[in-house]
Amino acid sequence: MLQACLGQLRLAASGHVLGIDLGVALNIAEARGHDLAIVSELLQEAGAGLVDAMNSKDAD
Repeated sequence: MLQACLGQLRLAASGHVLGIDLGVALNIAEARGHDLAIVSELLQEAGAGLVDAMNSKDAD
């Protein structure tokens, strides 16, 4: 699910990753038949980890 959403990142003007576009991600989850309540919780945490990883990579 996370890989399907990687093209749906929200970016700052500086190019830093702000997060996953949850609206689009939930549409993808719904189309795949996933439980939206569970996916929304998981994507928030996964998105936070993704933001930390991508932005720390840019800082190096």
